[in-house]
Amino acid sequence: DNAYVDVSAAEVPIMDGSAAPFVEMISAAGCEAQSAARRFIRVLKPVQVTDGDKWAALDVAEAAETTFTMTIDFPSPAIGRQTRTFALQPGGFSHDLARARTFGFLHEVEHLQKLGLAKGGSLENAVVVDGARILNPEGLRYTDEFVRHKLLDSVGDLALAGAPIRGSYHRSEER
Repeated sequence: DNAYVDVSAAEVPIMDGSAAPFVEMISAAGCEAQSAARRFIRVLKPVQVTDGDKWAALDVAEAAETTFTMTIDFPSPAIGRQTRTFALQPGGFSHDLARARTFGFLHEVEHLQKLGLAKGGSLENAVVVDGARILNPEGLRYTDEFVRHKLLDSVGDLALAGAPIRGSYHRSEER
C-alpha cells in the first residue's frame, strides 16, 4: 500500500513482460503489517464505460473483497475466447497473475518497429502470436496466459485509484 518506488528512467523497465520480477523484489525487501487502519474505496452503485466493442464496469461487491472478471475474444486461434475471474486475496496475485506476460501479434510488432517503436520488444519480454502459433520456444506459462495478463493489467489500472477498491470489476475486450 505505502511503498515508495523511485524510477530513474522515462518508464518502468519491461523486464520479462510480467509482474513477477517486481513481486520478487518486493518479497525480497519484505512487507510489514501497519498499525493504521487500511482505507478502501467502496463501490456504492454500478458504473460502466463502453468504447466500441470494449467495456468495463464496477459493481457493488457481495462481500468485503475485490473481484475481477475478464473476457477476451481474439480472432487468433492461439488465443480465441478466454474468461477468468480472480479474487484479490493475499498470495493470489503472485500465484495466479504475476507471471503472465504481455503479448502481441507478429504483424503488429513488425509495424511498430518500422515506426521506430517497440525497439526493445522480443521473445524474452512478450508472448508473440502469429496466427495459430506461439513463437516463444518455451510456450505459455499458463494455458490461459492471455486473459491472465489482461487481469494483471486491470489490477494495476485500478491500483491507481488511490486506495484499494472494494467492488466487482468486469471487463470485456474483443478484437
